[in-house]
Amino acid sequence: MTLMQSQEASATKRALALPEIVFEILACLEAQADLCPQLVQSTLRACTLVNWTWFFDANVFLYRAPYIRHGRGSEAKINAFVRTLSTTNRGIYVRSLSRCKVELWDIYPSLDRLFEYCPRLSSLALCFRSGEQGHLMEPFEAEAFRSFNPTIAKGMSHIHELDLTSVSINSTDKDDAAYADAALNCISACTRLQKLVTTRADWTNIRTISRHLTDLSISFVAPPDLKTSVMLAPNLVQLTSLHLHHALHAQPAYDFTRVLAQYCCSLINLDICPEVITTTSLEKLVERNPRLTSIYLRNCPDEYTSAVLEHPPQNLKFFDMGVVDSQLILKALALCPKLTSTGKSAPRNNNTAEFWQSFLERARQIQELHVERWTDFHSKDLFFNTVLPKLGPQLVRLWFGWRDLLGCDELERVLTSCDRLQVLRAPVKGNGQNLVRCFKVVADRSRLREVRLFGDNVKFCDDDKRRMQRFLPVLCSFTN
Repeated sequence: MTLMQSQEASATKRALALPEIVFEILACLEAQADLCPQLVQSTLRACTLVNWTWFFDANVFLYRAPYIRHGRGSEAKINAFVRTLSTTNRGIYVRSLSRCKVELWDIYPSLDRLFEYCPRLSSLALCFRSGEQGHLMEPFEAEAFRSFNPTIAKGMSHIHELDLTSVSINSTDKDDAAYADAALNCISACTRLQKLVTTRADWTNIRTISRHLTDLSISFVAPPDLKTSVMLAPNLVQLTSLHLHHALHAQPAYDFTRVLAQYCCSLINLDICPEVITTTSLEKLVERNPRLTSIYLRNCPDEYTSAVLEHPPQNLKFFDMGVVDSQLILKALALCPKLTSTGKSAPRNNNTAEFWQSFLERARQIQELHVERWTDFHSKDLFFNTVLPKLGPQLVRLWFGWRDLLGCDELERVLTSCDRLQVLRAPVKGNGQNLVRCFKVVADRSRLREVRLFGDNVKFCDDDKRRMQRFLPVLCSFTN
């Protein structure tokens, strides 16, 4: 091959590789969508203006998981998006859509069009709002999902992730029965469902559920009875994530969880409260699921933590015990060698310097710390002078609650003590310029990728955020 032919071949090869390179760049950008959706979407829109190659590839990612922030004007934006489904210039890109959030009062009349023009749609979030002025829900109450037309039924059969979220605002006229019927129709139609999220669920009349379900998050108003639970249990043996909450004034779900404890043996994540499970069922559930890596006990008595520690999962990384006896926290650290976070766990008694010294001696693997209030650490001085210097070098995530504000000097101490910190959530006081100075001090060695600062009196404007972006990672998300 001559030099000229070699150069021409190389040029051709580079030209052919260019679209693939663009695609990979955009795919890397889209991977950050969950972290900072607004920033990613605005960047994708800018990418469409580069040239034709970037336009075609960026549009695919732009429409794959559209993000429309809920707020003033969001209804108009959603309606505008739906109108693009059948247009010739955008329809080809919309067909790549795989995730979508639909608010029923606005979109239901066009939901059949959504499935018709988006055959790859696999994740659907249906937000049911009730009681807001101007949204009387007549179409939903009259028909909605009580009976599906063929297009909607076919579309729902391809859904892998379904979010049935009920948002109640001034809900004096809300019809629970109508929502429950619609929700059960949705669930029965989703024969390939893998993830289900729903609130105010009434499962007294449920008859079927997908055998592929691996992720279940639910808040029961009325759980299934023993007979129905036994019928459903064989379909739930593949569950890897179980998140059970208890609605106000709801019936206990003890029968349902007692049956689940006999069938489930693949759980990795467990989030539970005392109204949905007994200590006996919890102990059995933990014993049958040794691969558990995350357990969240919400407002549970000490007996529930003790039940978990009867058969402690050796791969457990996150264990939120709530407010418990201090000795249970130390016991958990001793029995779970891979524990990296105790969540918001706080000692009810013996909250002394001696306890925290024992905690620090056993917390060799702790990488995440939740600071709800200084009193959880006996005192503010104890946290800054003892706990933070010891744990700071190994912390990856640090979460501060709403109760105690951090001044600029305290924020700077946190940032300089935590070399590995990637995620920071903190209530702050002070002006934006001083806060920018805190982050600039650690900019050359910072690993931060997500920062959330909040506070009633903090003045943190867009210019301050832009100044931070100059010396911190481009995809670092700042919210306040």
